[in-house]
Amino acid sequence: MFIMNDSSCVNAIDSLIIYKNVKKDPAVTLIKKYCLEKKEGILSEVLCHMIYKAEEECFEGNIIKGYIYNLFLNDENMFTLSLENGNNLLNSSMLEIAKNDLYNMITLAEAFSEIITSDYVCSYVEKNIFWYTPVNKESDKFINKVIKIEDSERIIDMFINYAKTYGCGVLSCFKAFQYNYSKAKLEGINDFDNVTFDDIIGYKEQIKELRENTEAFINNLPANNILLAGARGTGKSTSVKALANEYYNKGLRLLEVTKEHIQELPKLLDVLRKRGRKFIIFIDDLSFDENERQYKYMKSIIEGGSRKKPDNVIFYATSNRRHIISEKWNDRLRGSEDAEVHTLDTLNEKLSLSDRFGITITFPKPNAKEYINMVKIMAKKSNIIIDDDILQKEAMKWELNQKGMSGRTARQFINDYICKTKKL
Repeated sequence: MFIMNDSSCVNAIDSLIIYKNVKKDPAVTLIKKYCLEKKEGILSEVLCHMIYKAEEECFEGNIIKGYIYNLFLNDENMFTLSLENGNNLLNSSMLEIAKNDLYNMITLAEAFSEIITSDYVCSYVEKNIFWYTPVNKESDKFINKVIKIEDSERIIDMFINYAKTYGCGVLSCFKAFQYNYSKAKLEGINDFDNVTFDDIIGYKEQIKELRENTEAFINNLPANNILLAGARGTGKSTSVKALANEYYNKGLRLLEVTKEHIQELPKLLDVLRKRGRKFIIFIDDLSFDENERQYKYMKSIIEGGSRKKPDNVIFYATSNRRHIISEKWNDRLRGSEDAEVHTLDTLNEKLSLSDRFGITITFPKPNAKEYINMVKIMAKKSNIIIDDDILQKEAMKWELNQKGMSGRTARQFINDYICKTKKL
């Protein structure tokens, strides 16, 4: 039974121990200030914070509950990190303190919802006026579900189980991340490409090998770093992204890294080492020219350096070059015996980075038959009704004017065809 008054809000905020970071939130600070000073201008400011967050996070229902619940769900603390790492907290004092904090969360949300509806004089504010459409983030789905539940014990259990299943903080909200090196923190990719393996036509054996290695990694079995090599537009990057979408619920996260930040990887690995999720560090379109030397640094990071790579990290990279580093004919020419030793050393040095990837999966350029099959399947998925002979003729004409046969070319042809037919 909740006592709906100002003091209940203040006490709920002041009593937070494990979730003490929530006290620093601007809206929570203003809630406490309003309860103590009762100035309507403060209340308006609180609502502005909450409405903005509701639109950003897409809460569905009571935005006050949504805002407060979201704060607690995203808080990284010793309790939620312990749950993320699979620690058994049964009957621990930490569990009891955390449960009490979560009860204070519910009290604060309920009490402030009541204050808003009784104190805030404005014609458009009613008890359930703020409703938004949920998005695909798992955290949004969770918040929109828990908002509607009245049983406090059930809510607390749901928060605890959520951290066990999806992790805590930013890791619980997103499938893919970038690392902000200046702020030293992970940042979720909000508009991550929602591709699946159904979007990739052909390459069944390649996808099977990729999935088997990834599943071994997720299940704590020996797994290899993977280099996906081959022609442009064949689905290499799409395949890696599809892994993040398919295995998110099993604890897999994707972290995109650019070649320019390779020297920063040790800092990143130290951050990931402490987290209770599995990470694919994904480097797209990896290649080095003759005068670039970052590859030497990357070799030791992936394998061979003095520091062990975290067990929860694996490297996947895509490249149009099977050996990543550009080779020249001079690297393979043999003259005198001195020159032969030198050229072999040079060649071995250039091959040593690709050797760090235990598995190389090749995505070859499709032949004409495979290309036309891709076009037909994409046309069917797009509900395009057209004679097969005409479709084939137009697709081949498109390919000649573009960049060769590939899944990407097929998709671009279908997009162009839809655009042109809609204009007619």
